[in-house]
Amino acid sequence: MKSHTLKWKKQQLAEIKDLLNSYPVIAVADLERFPANLFAQLRKKLYPNAVVRVSKARVVQKAIEESRLKGAGLTENVKGSVGIIFSKMNPFELYGFIKKNKGAAFAKEGQLAPEDITVPAGDTGLPPGPALSDLKAAGLNVRPMGATIHVVEDKVVTKKGQPITKPVASTLSKLNIKPIKIAMRVSAALEKGLIYKADVLDIDLDQVFNDFVVAHTQAFNLAFNIAYLTVQTTPLLIGKAAREARALALEAGIFTAETTPLLLAKASAQAGALKGLVKGPAAAAEASKAEAPEKKE
Repeated sequence: MKSHTLKWKKQQLAEIKDLLNSYPVIAVADLERFPANLFAQLRKKLYPNAVVRVSKARVVQKAIEESRLKGAGLTENVKGSVGIIFSKMNPFELYGFIKKNKGAAFAKEGQLAPEDITVPAGDTGLPPGPALSDLKAAGLNVRPMGATIHVVEDKVVTKKGQPITKPVASTLSKLNIKPIKIAMRVSAALEKGLIYKADVLDIDLDQVFNDFVVAHTQAFNLAFNIAYLTVQTTPLLIGKAAREARALALEAGIFTAETTPLLLAKASAQAGALKGLVKGPAAAAEASKAEAPEKKE
């Protein structure tokens, strides 16, 4: 082994060991068939919340065995082309961030379309010639217009779930359309001595949040209905009790600071109605007397 290669490996080993001892969360990512340009973009997005290092599997395995994580079970997940992610984010948050930040890639023959792949109408920028036949082979309605080829109308060249054909893959590449979304595959993450595999980490954060909201709402409704006092329910329960007590006091005619004005107003209204009933017959009698004809002597 050349001296400069050995020195480089020793430096990398020391750096990885230092990172392993410094960060609470360590994740292992499989970089096989993950484009280098997408990896560089993701590394920038992760910074400063996470640091990513790429090294040979043997170097990483040795660094783990010489660090505080020896025997934690992380070594067995380090295989092939590997990236090590050092972070202070919890494993689920880290996995979700990586999953959400997918990169776009060109389609390959035989791949299944993740969604309907549509080629929009417009100028392709390609000159007439062999490209014209290639675009037609992909099922596009095209025609030369001036110095370039134009797609006459939008066209779904591959429906969701269907394999991408060779003519379609070639056409999409010519038109610089990248329909395939690729995420870096995290195989495992370690936190506080616990190993989380990808199938455990792969959760829908939005769905989890919605589940918590529903659970909170249901718990609150239950606590309120059984009059269980909590920080959230106590003000509402006291308000409900006050309204029910006031209603009962009004119904029973019990005088309090709150009910007295209402009871007096009620009594006044009842007295006014009663007064109207009492005056009614007397007024009718007087009116009858006034309308009666006078007797002649």
